[in-house]
Amino acid sequence: MAQSMPKRKIKDSVFTNLFQDKKYLLRLYKALHPEDSNVTEEDIKDVTIKHILVDADYNDLGFSVGGRLVILIESQSTWTLNIIIRALMYLIQTYHDFFKRTKQNLYSSKKVNMPKPELY
Repeated sequence: MAQSMPKRKIKDSVFTNLFQDKKYLLRLYKALHPEDSNVTEEDIKDVTIKHILVDADYNDLGFSVGGRLVILIESQSTWTLNIIIRALMYLIQTYHDFFKRTKQNLYSSKKVNMPKPELY
């Protein structure tokens, strides 16, 4: 009989729970970009991806402000080289969703507009 691996249930952390509140997300953004003092809560769009890489919520954070795409990846309890691949998959899925939402055609000859990524 094949031995099955137990599934680890990933729980939301203080990190993701705190930044679901736009008032704290705005404070985080202004700490990263103090030069962008005119940004308001309404300017921030949540682009956090859920349910793509694991069975539970994907407990990292993504949001866009103007021409920036900000992705924050939480530290892991154990080190794995796979975090690099997971970060790339997260970025690719976020861009895929962005192009779909903005109705841009990746297969036309016209250059697509996309936000500049910032990975933390």
